[in-house]
Amino acid sequence: MACDNQTAGVAIIGYGTAGVNAAIALRNAGYDGTVRVFSDTGILPYSPILTSYYAGGEKAYDECFPWSADELGELQLEVLENCPVTHLDPQAHVVSTPRGDFPYEKCVIATGATPTTRGFPEVEGDPDYAPIVLRSMDDAERLKAAIEAPSCKRFLVSGASMVALKTLEACLNHGLECTLVGVNPHVLDFNALPEAAERFEKGLREKGVELRLGQKIEAVKRVDGGLQVTFSNGESDTFDEISVAHGMRCNLDFLDEGALEIDRALVVDEFMRTSDPDVYAAGDVAQATELISGEKRIVGIWKNAALQGACAGAAIAAELAGVQPDPAQALAGSIPSNTIAVNGTLFISAGTMELAPERFVEVREGDGMTVVYIFEATGEDARRLVGFNLVSDVDEPGGRAYDVGAMLTLRIERGCREKALAHRV
Repeated sequence: MACDNQTAGVAIIGYGTAGVNAAIALRNAGYDGTVRVFSDTGILPYSPILTSYYAGGEKAYDECFPWSADELGELQLEVLENCPVTHLDPQAHVVSTPRGDFPYEKCVIATGATPTTRGFPEVEGDPDYAPIVLRSMDDAERLKAAIEAPSCKRFLVSGASMVALKTLEACLNHGLECTLVGVNPHVLDFNALPEAAERFEKGLREKGVELRLGQKIEAVKRVDGGLQVTFSNGESDTFDEISVAHGMRCNLDFLDEGALEIDRALVVDEFMRTSDPDVYAAGDVAQATELISGEKRIVGIWKNAALQGACAGAAIAAELAGVQPDPAQALAGSIPSNTIAVNGTLFISAGTMELAPERFVEVREGDGMTVVYIFEATGEDARRLVGFNLVSDVDEPGGRAYDVGAMLTLRIERGCREKALAHRV
């Protein structure tokens, strides 16, 4: 559609899965007005989950894009490419960009998150050096170029999160000598209990990965042999490249302080409305209900972003049609869930990893798997599953491990629904 900065309609800030699913839901609900999308890139929406597979040579570039240009074209969106939003004024209902100001009736903020390199020191002798991060397609291109360079033999990954581990896998795929350093005592940060993390670490060591856990990068110096890294335990080693996965920060710099309610992200209700009824949020910038704790939390996973975007789009379509959103389309909440495999070592988790006096852990071995169950006591001799970790040395899609993971995830979700119904009664 042609650009028209006079017509108000629905503004979608961000062109990832949350933004696209908001647009799809708007059209599916019958909204035929202007849907204006602000994208800070000039490419189609891509999946950040797949960027490591592209960098590691497991997927082609085109496979990182879930929607084709033709599919997106059918939505009749006014997409402003390479047009970052510089300011959002909820009171005036105006989105400001380098191309001018655009009015809106309703707005969806779906700007995602950006990797942070917080804690990485300035490189002595090379102050302009920036460590590699992984999120965008540009990041993936840089990682791919680095690990495919003939001069790159030794690679250091700083961080122990899912992103760090997928970066590590991309390096392993290219036969690099890899070291992982992390401040926590185990990998998988806050997604795994020690019993599961230790088995996953065993798989990494068997693949030749050197683990420096409970350590951090203290200093980095450019030397003739590459990048000399001094760790917090006083030891040093030299690497050709360094990647950093020290977490993410929400992309909300275009909002004035106090413009909307923000905790760690934008606080939203069950229809993804923020503190302003005409502004919605979805994906990594949304802090919605997490079902097990009942608290407002960020659950930054692809599926959740898609569901939140769709929920926001359907609610907006209803309101612009003059009716209340359908309660059946509200999102009661979500549970954290993750699946990752590094060269055949599989990890699946769902639910909470937070231990409390009323919770207890059971570890079971069998079928080539380690499964860590987190139960919560609900009465005399009664309990419900609130979380689990599963680690397997066999990553076989559709295999036993995936079946067990899906079954346990559904069990947790069912328990959350039953608890919610009980509270209503």
